[in-house]
Amino acid sequence: MKYPLTICLLGLLAGGTCATAAQVPSRYVAFCPAGQSNRAGAECVHALEMGASGARRVLILVAGHSEAAGIFRDVGRYLSRAVPDTQVWAFDRQEQNYVDSSQFGQARELNYYLQGHYRALTFASAPPGMRDWGLTLELEELRRVVLAAGAGGRQVFLGGHSSGAGTALAYAAWDFDGRAGYRDLAGLVLIDGGTHGSFDGEHYAYPSLHSVQEVDERLLKIEKASSPFTGDLGYVWQVRGAPEGLAIDYQLAADYALRDPHGASPLQKLFPSPMQPPFRVTNVALLGWLLDTHAPAPDLQVHCGHVDPNGVLHDWINDGPADIRDVARTFAQSRPSAEEWYWPRRLSLDLEAVDPMVESQITRRLGLRLTHATQLDVPLYVFETGLTHGTVVQAARWVVANSRIRDHDFVTDDSMMHLDPMLDAPGRNLFLSTLAKFLRNH
Repeated sequence: MKYPLTICLLGLLAGGTCATAAQVPSRYVAFCPAGQSNRAGAECVHALEMGASGARRVLILVAGHSEAAGIFRDVGRYLSRAVPDTQVWAFDRQEQNYVDSSQFGQARELNYYLQGHYRALTFASAPPGMRDWGLTLELEELRRVVLAAGAGGRQVFLGGHSSGAGTALAYAAWDFDGRAGYRDLAGLVLIDGGTHGSFDGEHYAYPSLHSVQEVDERLLKIEKASSPFTGDLGYVWQVRGAPEGLAIDYQLAADYALRDPHGASPLQKLFPSPMQPPFRVTNVALLGWLLDTHAPAPDLQVHCGHVDPNGVLHDWINDGPADIRDVARTFAQSRPSAEEWYWPRRLSLDLEAVDPMVESQITRRLGLRLTHATQLDVPLYVFETGLTHGTVVQAARWVVANSRIRDHDFVTDDSMMHLDPMLDAPGRNLFLSTLAKFLRNH
């Protein structure tokens, strides 16, 4: 990551040490059920642990829809240096165990991925019960990580981005064999998401579930569907194909942007037509065009510059709050990657059911133990971008009003879009500076 001087200065102002992000230790750690080892087919989840292992404070972050742990790499590196005695763990769902990233960055990657030679997870190859992989499973897996983080009396903060913020709230309200999830947390961190209509201002909202009968109909559709997974970004590009297709395309674009940033893009004519710029572009300009200038939806946009309007081969002008080189590194990485290949249909249904943040016949029908929502009493940090025009904070205020939370920080930056908090440079990122202050104060 660039900006070492900025990180150093902000780290000193935060009372931390002066070091660049590249020096932050990190490791990808498996958390397996009792009696299982980290092997093929095991029910393990992983976390990218960033920062010194002896830290007394751990912030666990959960990625949103179609995102994975790698999206938090720069956030974790910054916070673990800027905030004294802090580690950041980015959580990966079990689905990421089935990603075939073996040929990214290798000579045969284009043929391997674009011609469909990679190992794809289909219904035929999926483990038994994958149609039931929903919020209950995710929170049980997340529980293993939270308890491991809290070993030895360490403080544990739990947060998430987008729908991952809703997952964090659901965890806090969950009943784990008689113990409320929030009782093992020192605070909650919601990054441009949450529950109770957080996304209404984007003109997107979780479909309302009105009855147990409707839930049963949805469960039957999941049972009969050809795949237990939904597409990742295909719904905004109107691109049909395998659920993992768009994640593969974005990672390839990022890899070429790193490998040969100013060369003519060989990917431009290989991608689906909605993803092809109407003019010849360099590799870095293709990535920038996909993520900024021509992002298919506001929640997929990163402010990282603009296409150079001059020339026959259009390059990228790198003048945004996010450095396109850092963005490319984020999306090109594997294990953990920044995007999730397989998103379970059942997880979407469960997140819809818990969005009202109240226990009901619907949550009980789905086995969702949202028992302690009104009892939450941990400090709350909420960051809101311009995506939802205020409904993230509005929804968080409802959560506060309907719980015991009294200590809360609400921060808004309308100039930022949904992915900017994870990718904007520290000196131009209000999210990083205000979250660092929240963690220091608690």
